[in-house]
Amino acid sequence: MGPVVDEALRTWLLRPFQSSQTFQNLRRNSRCAFHVTDDVRLIVDLVLGGNPDLEFEWCEDVWILKTACQWYHLKIQKWDTSSPRSEARASLISRGDMRPFWGWNRAKHAVLEATILVTRLHLLDQEFVEQEFERLESPIEKTAGESELDAWSMLRNHLAGYDWSGQ
Repeated sequence: MGPVVDEALRTWLLRPFQSSQTFQNLRRNSRCAFHVTDDVRLIVDLVLGGNPDLEFEWCEDVWILKTACQWYHLKIQKWDTSSPRSEARASLISRGDMRPFWGWNRAKHAVLEATILVTRLHLLDQEFVEQEFERLESPIEKTAGESELDAWSMLRNHLAGYDWSGQ
């Protein structure tokens, strides 16, 4: 989820779709942890329904992912649910750093874009998705490390096994 955040990181606007699990979770509990990570393999594994070995620690009413780069403990202050993409205004309670953020190279961006496509396969045309994967192959070949190559392979395998006839 791409939040809208002020420069001081004190006020946050989260915009989950009402049909999402994130929306349901935030409505149940007004406190949450927003994690920042540069681990594309973790993101792909979670999107594909894998069972990564995640470690958490309890901190101030929320669970913190130990492998995250940073975390932000937020409290939802106000909701606007008048449209399918709701808006939750939140304030920062606390924050922490777990490890350095190494950033996003072209391969990580390509893996993230392909992961987003995979979450929308049921909405997209097969030819379009295959063309996008072909386009994203170049930055993978040029800049991917082991983690990005593993994540890319997971996405490729998922795409190869997807049943397009169900659309």
